[in-house]
Amino acid sequence: MAAMLMKNAPNGSAPSLPQGLNNSESIRCPVQSCPFSYTLAYGVNENRMEGGQNVLDVIRRTAYRLVEENHPPHMGGDYVWGGTKLGWLDREQATAAGM
Repeated sequence: MAAMLMKNAPNGSAPSLPQGLNNSESIRCPVQSCPFSYTLAYGVNENRMEGGQNVLDVIRRTAYRLVEENHPPHMGGDYVWGGTKLGWLDREQATAAGM
């Protein structure tokens, strides 16, 4: 598992980080007055170049877009990074992809 995007509790508290994902940052929904936030967790191996772009930059950029696209209703749960080709996958998609 290279990275995860996890929905925070309603009070904003972050979930515990999965093993191997030692770095994290908070992503708030960019819609004004929306209280929802997520924790983006990733491992050190994601700070690398692939296809002429920094994978960590792609992870961040697409995570922010995913959070914004889920407003409202922010019903989604956790997302798993499927790599630069698959992007962010929900649990069902990740299972279907064999992750």
